[in-house]
Amino acid sequence: MFLFLIFVSTLTYFCLNLYRRRQKNPNGPFPLPLIGNLHQIAYYAKKTGGIVPAFNEFKKQYGNVFTLWMGPVPSVYIADFDIAYETHVKRANVFGHRYTIGGMDYIREGRGIVGSNGDFWLEHRRFALTTLRNFGLGRNIMEEKIMDEYRYRIQDFSKTHAIGNGSFEVSAATFFDILVGSVINQMLVSERFEQGDEDFEKLKVSLAKSLEELSPIDMFTPLSLLKSPLWRWRTKVTLAPFDFVFELVTKGIKRRMSAIENGTHVVSEEGDDFVDAFLVKINKDQKDKLLDSSFTLDTLAIDLYDLWLAGQETTSTTLTWAVVCLLNHPEVVEELRKELDGVTGGTRGVSLTDRSKTPFLNATINEVQRISSILNINPFRHLQEETVIDGQPIAAGTCVTANMAQFHTDEELFKEHTKFKPERFLENNNLEKKLIPFGIGKRSCPGESLARAELYLILGNLVMEYNLESVGPVPEIKSPTPFALMKRPPVYDIRFVPRS
Repeated sequence: MFLFLIFVSTLTYFCLNLYRRRQKNPNGPFPLPLIGNLHQIAYYAKKTGGIVPAFNEFKKQYGNVFTLWMGPVPSVYIADFDIAYETHVKRANVFGHRYTIGGMDYIREGRGIVGSNGDFWLEHRRFALTTLRNFGLGRNIMEEKIMDEYRYRIQDFSKTHAIGNGSFEVSAATFFDILVGSVINQMLVSERFEQGDEDFEKLKVSLAKSLEELSPIDMFTPLSLLKSPLWRWRTKVTLAPFDFVFELVTKGIKRRMSAIENGTHVVSEEGDDFVDAFLVKINKDQKDKLLDSSFTLDTLAIDLYDLWLAGQETTSTTLTWAVVCLLNHPEVVEELRKELDGVTGGTRGVSLTDRSKTPFLNATINEVQRISSILNINPFRHLQEETVIDGQPIAAGTCVTANMAQFHTDEELFKEHTKFKPERFLENNNLEKKLIPFGIGKRSCPGESLARAELYLILGNLVMEYNLESVGPVPEIKSPTPFALMKRPPVYDIRFVPRS
């Protein structure tokens, strides 16, 4: 009887505490002690076929701003673009702090470009943007680097995967992974990946598996629990691949330092890649006797880790989605070729200088990014003070996200949102302003310029030069991971047939 009374008293305490905390945040379904709304999220996700349609159900019931409890942690979702713009852009100082308590902090531990905050984040983001800009980001030299890698990959796969008459067959993911991965790797460490690289192959296989398994729970599980033996059954599947990425990055830095010591690599005045530029910065801070400098070999490893993941996975995944869309819509390919042949005369490749003359290609890329919306849930911000969103109170310490996948499936903005319709961006010029594949506000992706250049040049030139054919049945425009954090594209092989 005594134990029963303790149980009832404890349950009552948790319920009353939960009730009081609910009053300080926007509306949402009633949570249960300990598990919060996880049971409702699971129910609606199964019922609707994915995380995003489940969240759209909550939007219908509770409005454009609603609260879901991930266990004992309240998380607020903004499902309306105008509200997101008002909070994340106009009130960026209030909504600019990254939530890094759970899985986001697994490797970073408060460091890096993605998961840090305050002065550290400002310094390292500014340094990354300046350095990448110096290496050609947004200038003609960047186009040369992308196109050099594009030509190299085409020639390489034409030899190793040839099927005759200049055609070749390869896994779409493999082709785009190694192409995009080499572009960013050249900028970071002056190295390209080659076919058969065991580390790269292991990296891609394990990372793909991890991104398919990651769920919202991993974002909110405390770091101490994630790294404990008790949780190893989970982290060895979902987060261990990130350990491997970090290990590769660290090995690369050690190779560079050894090469500098033995004289086989000389760091120029400004550096030839990101690692060199970072080492120049370390030496400068040491000469200036900045004892509290945040630029060290340890923080270099975290910055490289962030830049590689951001520059590799998102763009290669989007390109893999793009080809799925084009395989299902040959009429779009024909319209693209008509436009591109008219601009180039069929005598040269597509260049970034053509952007203003290729509205349909621009619209197609926009629609690819809308359809793919590769994050089912955006990274969270962490409120440091009480505030109000859309007239509703929100407590300090609450997690908030502007969920772009919900914006991109908003039927009021994007009519027939399940259909691939590039022309929607030509019929309504304002739609592009509501497309935010790179995030919103001051936390938007620092590699946006590079990604946009890669999407434009690679997709435009592939359509100009090759007929793209599916090896086997044409893959559906449907993700195999609708319940994960990342919306992965279908797995398929593609045949590249030179246009006559």
